Amino acid sequence: MFKMSAKEHRAAARAALSGSWGVAIGAGLVATAIIGGGGGFSFSFPTSFETESVNMSNEEAVKFVLIALALFAVVFIGAYLIAGAYGMFSSIIQTGYCSFNLKMVDYDIPAFKDLFSQFRKAKAIIIAYLLRFLFQTVGYMLFIVPGIIVSYNYALVPFILADNPCVSGKEALRMSKEMMYGNRWRLFCLQFSFIGWILLTILSLGIGSIWLTPYQNAALASFYRELFPAKTEESPEEITE
Repeated sequence: MFKMSAKEHRAAARAALSGSWGVAIGAGLVATAIIGGGGGFSFSFPTSFETESVNMSNEEAVKFVLIALALFAVVFIGAYLIAGAYGMFSSIIQTGYCSFNLKMVDYDIPAFKDLFSQFRKAKAIIIAYLLRFLFQTVGYMLFIVPGIIVSYNYALVPFILADNPCVSGKEALRMSKEMMYGNRWRLFCLQFSFIGWILLTILSLGIGSIWLTPYQNAALASFYRELFPAKTEESPEEITE
């Protein structure tokens, strides 16, 4: 089987982006803002009490500590739930962005609305991302190298979900692992081939990412499409769990 080089995937990406840079840059900016966004919470509690200004009995001190712990637990759980909901939402947008890029390399007509086209498959997407996160976490806990290997094994999951309406979350992970067998190094080489662009982006204080993001993602879509050629017919079947 003929295998495309990193240079050929970059060329395919440039050809796909030709004439569509405007919508590609806009979609890339929005996708990056959503997928890479998020905030943090910081908490500050007094670490000491001046006995001259605050005089509490033991019972009052215990009540204060319990209230403080309860407040911390409520805020922490709330932040955790918000972060989880945001992660689910961003995973759906990321899958939509993959759909956008697949249309690009298939010479279809990509549209900004493609970013929000995957909510009908939310259940399969969320299950896939949760499982992938779990496997990656276990891999990195074992050691760095297993974690990296797991990350590459499941690198194509969002493309598979975007490209195959009938595939479940668990099936998407299995398919990605099979497709990446023998191709992990090739994907690494493709990603590393953008090192010059990445350095220019750093030197430009991030401005270069406006062009780099759609370029990289179109090349990755080309990589996926090489391993999984476009279907000639669409199946109307429903998504399975």
